[in-house]
Amino acid sequence: MGRNLKRAAAAALVSIAMAVPAAAQTSEPDQEIVLRVGTTSDLTTDNIWGINAGSDWSLATIQYDMLLKFSSEDASAAPSLSTGCEPDADFMTYTCKLREGLTWSDGEPLTSRDIAFTYRFIIDHRIPQYRGYFPFDPVFETPDDTTLIWKASQPTFAPAMPPWVYIVPEHFWGQYNDDDLKTIKQVETIPGIGSGPFTITEWENGQFFTMERNPNYWGEEPVVDRIEFRIFSNQEALILALKNGDVDFADGLKASLFDTLQGEENIQAHRTVSDWWLNLAFNFGGQGKDADPLPALSDITVRTAIAMAIDKERIAEKVYLGTAAPGDTIIRPASAYWHLDIPAEEEIPFDPEGAEALLDGAGYIDTDGDGVREDPATGDPMHLDMPASSDTEGAVDAGKLIVDFLGNVGIEVDLIAATDSLMGDYWGKGNFDAYIWYWSGDPDPNYQLSVFTSDQCGGWSDGCWSDPAYDAMYEEQRGIMDPTERLAVVQEAQRYVYEQVPMVVLAYPGWLQAYRTDRFEGWVPHPGPDGYLMPTYNYDSLLAIHPVSEAAGVTPESPGVPGWIWIAAIAAIAVIGGGAVAMRTRGEERDEA
Repeated sequence: MGRNLKRAAAAALVSIAMAVPAAAQTSEPDQEIVLRVGTTSDLTTDNIWGINAGSDWSLATIQYDMLLKFSSEDASAAPSLSTGCEPDADFMTYTCKLREGLTWSDGEPLTSRDIAFTYRFIIDHRIPQYRGYFPFDPVFETPDDTTLIWKASQPTFAPAMPPWVYIVPEHFWGQYNDDDLKTIKQVETIPGIGSGPFTITEWENGQFFTMERNPNYWGEEPVVDRIEFRIFSNQEALILALKNGDVDFADGLKASLFDTLQGEENIQAHRTVSDWWLNLAFNFGGQGKDADPLPALSDITVRTAIAMAIDKERIAEKVYLGTAAPGDTIIRPASAYWHLDIPAEEEIPFDPEGAEALLDGAGYIDTDGDGVREDPATGDPMHLDMPASSDTEGAVDAGKLIVDFLGNVGIEVDLIAATDSLMGDYWGKGNFDAYIWYWSGDPDPNYQLSVFTSDQCGGWSDGCWSDPAYDAMYEEQRGIMDPTERLAVVQEAQRYVYEQVPMVVLAYPGWLQAYRTDRFEGWVPHPGPDGYLMPTYNYDSLLAIHPVSEAAGVTPESPGVPGWIWIAAIAAIAVIGGGAVAMRTRGEERDEA
């Protein structure tokens, strides 16, 4: 989680030395050029194996490369460390050629063995964020420094998605053999060794983290020398810092404050097409050894009644001020080819009276007149402990509404606002009844579908929902090479999850950003003209931006491809069928193939 993904006073604590006047950024040719990004979302970890929240993924996207990357135009596969991967006739063997002379940021050679090591490391350690990208017992061969051969036991589109897996150096990570890799944290422990254009050099928890230009980066050298991510304790302070020129870019804005930037001098507000969804997930036990969820949540009648009691339209309008749509299925609308939009007449309706009738009929009655129903099996009150991510835009506010919605049908909710770091603790230990966080995903649906499989219980799963019928659908779709045939199974799986209610997709919000037009220009939205400006799917913006005074020509415009229509396998299969190398698709928080 998919996540995705899933996004003031603290600013005053940032070193005054960081506050270089705006004019100084563009004066002398030899002067260091610094991009200052404001956000309310701190890192939860700088450990590539432990990341689970928005800023973590942004850091990883900037510091590391994938075998292939997502293009800025349409999120199709594009050259990165590899210039391309060519399948054989049966789609069971892919040969990937690497660029010549690749080097890690510490000067060590980057070879095909690093890629094979990364993939094997993930499989052997069963790292949940990434392990699903490697179906059908793959074997990786490295006949020379610039050749990776990927062999699978069955036909697969996995290498062609491409896998959203960041390549790491074997000469550093090869020393770690324990399974609890997520506990290794802090830049002091993990050197910022990467192949991307910038690497992390400093992190002050709750204040800032800094990335410096990688002197050994293989691609076009960025103009920016350093990126300073400043952490703000509230959005009002972030907006003020943008207006005052203390930051150049503001990321992850609230809809109510986003509107205040309209027409502001030297500020451009930017709204992305939604590629994430706000998630109310239920706990079924099994995520942690001490998990003790409400037993009634195992009853589909209870889960359905909860879904009926929630007014999604009100969440979209009141929390997101019309910048979100009510949610339904687990593949977000941004993946337009794969997304299933449940017809209105087949949706679980907003119907509090119907929800009460369902609960009454199943024996969940308020027997003592205190306004809270009791579980007929245990006699315990229907009380939910519900953490909500304070780092996910709208999660806490939506939680406040849900407290009222469920209270109206006799279910008591204790809402607990928690940072993403704390949410990770709740999630990992399983000590919650339900929680509100977010999911994002990849352009191809395989990753998002994978996180609901039984295999992800205790790993990337929200609450350890396990259903053999769903598992079978997931396995079936990932072995289908024909996109039309696969689409039918993908949509069947979405409908099944919707009807079984292991969670509730509350809303599909947009992502709101803003930047100062008098500082930097050349931003590259991705994917497509309504995509993200800061690194999410790739780091193209960081290679293209330059101080306004340095503009020497016309900044290339986006080609206008409707990038949010991600037809991953279609493009991949079409190209593969023509004997070419390219592979299509993929997207933001991160797991299966």
